[in-house]
Amino acid sequence: MCKKFLVIALLFLSRLLYAQQSDNEDGTYTNPVIWADFPDNDVIRVGDTYYMVTTTMYFFPGVPVLKSKDLVNWEYAANVVPQFKQHPFYDLKGGSRYGRGQWASSIRYHNGKFHILFMTLDEGGFLCTATKAEGPWEIRKLPRPYYDAGLFFDDNGRIYIAHGYSKISITEVDANLAPISPDSIVFDKVQRPGLEGSHVYKINGYYYIYATYGGGDGYQVCLRSRNIYGPYEEKVVLKDDMNLSGKGIHQGALIETPEGEWWSIIFQDRAGVGRVPTLQPAHWVDGWPILGENGRAVVTYKKPTAAVSPVRVLPTSDEFNRDQLAVQWAWNHNPDDGAWSLTKRKGYLRLTTGSIAADLPHARNSLTQRIFGPFSDATTALDISQMKEGDVTGLAVLQMPHAFIGVRAGAHEKFIVMELAGNTVDSVAIGKRSMIFFKASVNTVKDQAHFYYSFDNKTFIPLGDTLNMQFDLKMFTGNRFALFNYATTQTGGYVDLDWFRMDTRQGPPNLFKASSPIQAEMYDEIYQAHVRPGGDVDGPKEQDVANWVDGSWIRFNQVDFEDGYKHLLLRLAPGMGRITVYADGDSLNPYATVTIPEQTGKAYSTVGTPVKPLTGKHRLTFKFTGTAASALRLNWFSFTNSSQQAYVSAPLISHIYTADPSAHLFNGKIYIYPSHDTATKTAESDNGDHFQMADYHILSMDSIGGKVTDHGVGLRAADIPWVSRQLWAPDAAFSQGTYYLYFPAKDKQGVFRIGVATSKQPEGPFVAEKNPVAGTYSIDPAVFRDDDGSFYLYFGGIWGGQLQNWNNNRYDAAAKLRTKEEAAILPRVAKLSPGMKTLAHAPAEIKITDSSGNLFREKDNDKRFFEAAWMHKYQGKYYFSYSTGDTHNIAYAIGDNPYGPFKYQGIILKPVEGWTNHHSIVQIGDRWYLFYHDTQLSGKTHLRNVKVMEMKYNSDGTIQPMSAFSGTN
Repeated sequence: MCKKFLVIALLFLSRLLYAQQSDNEDGTYTNPVIWADFPDNDVIRVGDTYYMVTTTMYFFPGVPVLKSKDLVNWEYAANVVPQFKQHPFYDLKGGSRYGRGQWASSIRYHNGKFHILFMTLDEGGFLCTATKAEGPWEIRKLPRPYYDAGLFFDDNGRIYIAHGYSKISITEVDANLAPISPDSIVFDKVQRPGLEGSHVYKINGYYYIYATYGGGDGYQVCLRSRNIYGPYEEKVVLKDDMNLSGKGIHQGALIETPEGEWWSIIFQDRAGVGRVPTLQPAHWVDGWPILGENGRAVVTYKKPTAAVSPVRVLPTSDEFNRDQLAVQWAWNHNPDDGAWSLTKRKGYLRLTTGSIAADLPHARNSLTQRIFGPFSDATTALDISQMKEGDVTGLAVLQMPHAFIGVRAGAHEKFIVMELAGNTVDSVAIGKRSMIFFKASVNTVKDQAHFYYSFDNKTFIPLGDTLNMQFDLKMFTGNRFALFNYATTQTGGYVDLDWFRMDTRQGPPNLFKASSPIQAEMYDEIYQAHVRPGGDVDGPKEQDVANWVDGSWIRFNQVDFEDGYKHLLLRLAPGMGRITVYADGDSLNPYATVTIPEQTGKAYSTVGTPVKPLTGKHRLTFKFTGTAASALRLNWFSFTNSSQQAYVSAPLISHIYTADPSAHLFNGKIYIYPSHDTATKTAESDNGDHFQMADYHILSMDSIGGKVTDHGVGLRAADIPWVSRQLWAPDAAFSQGTYYLYFPAKDKQGVFRIGVATSKQPEGPFVAEKNPVAGTYSIDPAVFRDDDGSFYLYFGGIWGGQLQNWNNNRYDAAAKLRTKEEAAILPRVAKLSPGMKTLAHAPAEIKITDSSGNLFREKDNDKRFFEAAWMHKYQGKYYFSYSTGDTHNIAYAIGDNPYGPFKYQGIILKPVEGWTNHHSIVQIGDRWYLFYHDTQLSGKTHLRNVKVMEMKYNSDGTIQPMSAFSGTN
């Protein structure tokens, strides 16, 4: 970016400069209060301001202190420890401090001074002090460490530290925190191993040790005694896994407001994103601080009384136009200050290689910041012109495993590479370009990250595989974005980063669009029901709301109906009873009632019902009524204007948009070759100009309903010499040890041709031939293998597919569509030569007739061919299926020869949501399946999603008509 336009640019980018908020702007908040890795929370109040300290392990500047006026809206006050020079491992010299370093700090304010006590597993205990939270801070090493220490200044002037793991000890210390008494074990009758994270309070004459049973399923307890040395009694004060099954809420602090209310900032494990702080009310019951409401952690709740604070969100983006790094940044281990600069090139961050590293985890000067949920899209711009041979630079998601998209400099050429867990997955030659743009898109709900590159900061091209993010204890921090540049052979090369921009969810966090699938576990409030691992779609964080009993309910406070929707859809497992939906505060007049299907023959189904359209934002309560505990599991709900009530099938994948699925059974495994839909600014037209697909992702699954794997990019337009744009619907075949991918694309003259690419693996990557298959044209190739081993190529598509321009296999750019009374345009077929890369003869027309043997006319647009040819064989007959295009049916005709003629039989699939209809048919075992697409996820014609459902034959060999919606066959 040209820096003289900085002011304009910052105004334009203002919505990107900050992270997600937890304030709903209506007097309530939604947990987590910070959806990012701020664990081991300790919080104090000084006057009317709250201060929180958290763990940063081996990231520096570290030990951040945040401040707030209302416990909901937080901002940075300071990073207490700029660098940690206690051991060479903190400089990544000879080793590292992954999984170790600074943790579990305790913060207190005493005699006009802030005190922060922390330990490291290897270097011992440390005390940081300051008169202001903003610093400056002094740090000094203590005579000994205290594990998970809780610093406590008693009202009699004595000082104690509570510490320990499973056995909690109290040690009296002097003003320098040196021990003046032996460690006294005050509690060891633990419910299970792992009691830790102690913080000490004195309230109404009792000493309270607020502690946690740690781990992913941790829970919070309180110990109570009249004497600091005990004996202590114990009580569980919160044991709940708010929103995320098996992930407990634990380890935090108790805080009293000036008004006398009690609260707790306490974190929840959220896997890949890390451990996120939540805010829970604390109610005193029989002298115990019981958290949440009715034994459950709150999700959406009223803010502390009298708390008045504007919405504040933490910064994320950085234009690198100042002389110091923004406060949110932290280096992975101590930086080499001589190898980075914000001044050598004004407006850029320069990263110079100062040492040799084997890989990213061992590279110095990797600059990181936290990823925010529920999603974070990070984009950066790099000048790579001064890299040296062996240098590697880019944008990473750092944990174990890590992944990145970057540039690797060779002796004569640079390559864009995507690396996953230390292995190069894919690469692209850059040529002479000096500027490159990278993007990492992270979904923290699904714990997945995807990587992209661009040459113009407009069109971003995906590269490589999906990173399935983990929270590995060997690193012990949440996944982070990282900017890096390291050398593998020689030092001195450098890159200049122009900017880093992060886009996260904006606005009130409990606001959902009614038209999107709203996940049931994202409730604001819950009563009696519980979150459980999901069974509809595979994935570690797929959730259902289950354990429904009579009177159970969940509530969503803000559902935006916009201009109104006519149908409610519920995705659920069968059970017994009904769900009644109430709108706003009306608990007497149901907004909708849905009877839960008892037996559907499926594990899950989508049930729909008409509703009265609402507009604007409304609160919805879903209440279960039944006589006994039900097997009901609610997965999601949504609203639609469709006259169809419910989708029969769920999308196979949702992290990218896919369409036009060609499915095959290779080596006992199902492989799907779809188009890859992407967002575009091109106006929608009947010629399909808005379908600007640039690559193919190949999918696979072991069985129908099983986990779907995205194998990443198998072929891209940029790597095919003859292609100019628009990689539309492909198909695949296998012959004599080689897999063939057939695809349509526009050549340099804008004419659709059909190309072929090959690979030794069904998932690719595929290498395309330099020229299209001679004699081919138009779109939608489908390859059929007959019983004798012969292969046939079927193709053709009208309008944007240009089939109307081809008569007698000759192209006429001026040709027009036929009139309604003329014979319908026919699809084409040609046998493939044994080598699979050429045609054995010129393409021939395929005749499709009515029951009397007459060809259809153009006006028969509910039966005549339009596009999307497919061929399969059943009981010795040839089934030619296709889309009627402008009427959106998948129709079929039967013949006795692969060349036809074929006699029309009827409709296989009725119209779906979205303009186009496309399909494939495959036999798996003794069952047949139809793969198709619709627009359930996006509602947009050019952003589709692939689905599958079982197809059945009648006894006479005809196919039973199907619908993509339940109750409409």
